[in-house]
Amino acid sequence: MARRVSVQRRDGVALVTLEGAAAGPKDCGFDPALRRALDAALTEAFATPGLQAIVLRAGPGGWPCGIDPAEDYSPEQPTLAALCTRLLQATVPVVAVLSGTISGGALALSQAAGLRLALATTRFHCPEAGLNLLPAAGGTVRLLRRAGGAALEVLLSGRVLDPAQAMTLGLCDAVASEGTIETAALTEALRVAALGPEAPFSPREGALSNPGAALDALAAARARHPARADLPAIARIAEVAEAALLLPLSAALDVEAVAYDDLSRSETAAALRHLARARAATQTLAAVPAGAVAPVARVALWNPSVAQAGALLRRGLSVQIGTTAPEALAQLLTGIARAQEQAVAAGQLDPARRAADWARLDPVATPEAFGATDLVIAKPASIAERDRLRQALPAGAVLALSGTAPGPGELGIDRSQRLAAIWAATPERRADLPRLAAVLRAGGMRVIHARALGLRVEAAWLGAADRCVLAGAAPQAVDAALTRWGFAEGPFARAARLGAERSFPRLIAAGGEPGPVLATLAVLGGGTGEAAETALAALRAEAGIVPRPLSETEILARILAELALPGLTALETGEAFRPGDIDLMAGVELGFPAPHGGPMFQADRIGALALRKRLRALTAEGAPPPPALLDALIRDGQTLAERFT
Repeated sequence: MARRVSVQRRDGVALVTLEGAAAGPKDCGFDPALRRALDAALTEAFATPGLQAIVLRAGPGGWPCGIDPAEDYSPEQPTLAALCTRLLQATVPVVAVLSGTISGGALALSQAAGLRLALATTRFHCPEAGLNLLPAAGGTVRLLRRAGGAALEVLLSGRVLDPAQAMTLGLCDAVASEGTIETAALTEALRVAALGPEAPFSPREGALSNPGAALDALAAARARHPARADLPAIARIAEVAEAALLLPLSAALDVEAVAYDDLSRSETAAALRHLARARAATQTLAAVPAGAVAPVARVALWNPSVAQAGALLRRGLSVQIGTTAPEALAQLLTGIARAQEQAVAAGQLDPARRAADWARLDPVATPEAFGATDLVIAKPASIAERDRLRQALPAGAVLALSGTAPGPGELGIDRSQRLAAIWAATPERRADLPRLAAVLRAGGMRVIHARALGLRVEAAWLGAADRCVLAGAAPQAVDAALTRWGFAEGPFARAARLGAERSFPRLIAAGGEPGPVLATLAVLGGGTGEAAETALAALRAEAGIVPRPLSETEILARILAELALPGLTALETGEAFRPGDIDLMAGVELGFPAPHGGPMFQADRIGALALRKRLRALTAEGAPPPPALLDALIRDGQTLAERFT
């Protein structure tokens, strides 16, 4: 096994090379194993006879950069903070050669170096605030003391910086080309070494030279990013920023460490980190054998969006398009042309490339007019149109259907905003899923392997809300409890917005039917007023239910328990394969609040035993019974995250 950190010596300089992102463990940053390897390499480098300088760099792919920066800051020894201290206390100049994405541990270590040289392709990123964390190991404090309010703006916005922007913050000191950066690093390291131990690098604490201006800039940045109840990191980072500018370094570092520890223990951080890992996992399909994917060069689209067709053209595919209504085809072509013209005007698309893209676009009037293609992605407007698409399918093509169930030999697509769940109707077609996923990703979608997941999650949500009202809650109280917890809208508000003509067919497609409350409110046109109260009282009396008040806490507990059911069932039956996939779908389909993760994340927080108890109680009110998967989790002492890794 190759060493994760190597040391070479050249003319009195120790070249410490980190395993590059291309060679190291996928999506892994400064994990404990890499930190141990770096610690040993630094010990070896410092022991070099006649050592004059250290150059810290990375191999192919750039510096290690993980999905979850919290792994970089984990307490296992040696900690990232200890490694930064070793670099800061070095008796020889330390030069960092920056490549790839500098984030998390890489950002902290590079700030501990005396000089930072970056390739023009290097990018700098502080994603921690979006995960309800902050850059630790001195990363926040040192950046604030170096750049003041401008640094706070970067920390709170999560904006990705290029080297020119990073230079204004002191995150890098110079930019060099691939062919010259190593020579420049060696030359500068030896030059500074020759000047002696007092030789200056760039100032580490430039913002402290004018603390008044730094505090003013800090106040302006805080005004642009006000505190948020659902993301406490915003306020805590601002507190650490003030400490960085007002307190001695050691005290400011203590404030940073306490703030990070508090944030990292929060449910919000755990939920957002869970979702970040789930999003990263969508680059691969679960339960589909890995291997080379035959490229798709030709695709036919029936009733596509302008964005979908345009994205595939930009990726170089030959695209046939057709629509149910002839006038819709004309509008589609106009939309594609207008989008291309706007891209040319903005300098985002070369005119010659635009002409080539347009030449690969082939409109057709009917499904029968589709020519040879690898894949047909269709959203039929009716059963009859679906049957026409099947009969007209070009030889050798695979049919992927959206909005209707796929038949034998076909693929299914369940779209929700920028997320698509795909599945094969029969096992022999599962091998075609990676090709469909590649096309959907080319169109800007994240893709998961699951069967009709969005519809079932929505049906469970509406069914749980229905039972809450039958038990005694008012429809508006159910909506209020969920929106105060963070949902984008409540289930009854959603049903009213969509109307029965749109929401009821979705329930039926998911294998369910409108509950008695939803059906009654649809007839009455809403859930308020005397008529609604009378109708709900009649429903309860007919069902033999004595209504009782439900607190917001109980409403949430009931709905979260029932929301776990479709995901648990799908995992048990092999219709979904990763809890994170289910939580992503709940986020886009229901507006499930990201700071609370998703139904599967919440199921793990509730615990399998407590969840089963709650679901068994709800079964008496008409909820589906708890699946056997919960029994297995209880028996084996596992969480969903542990069982489905």
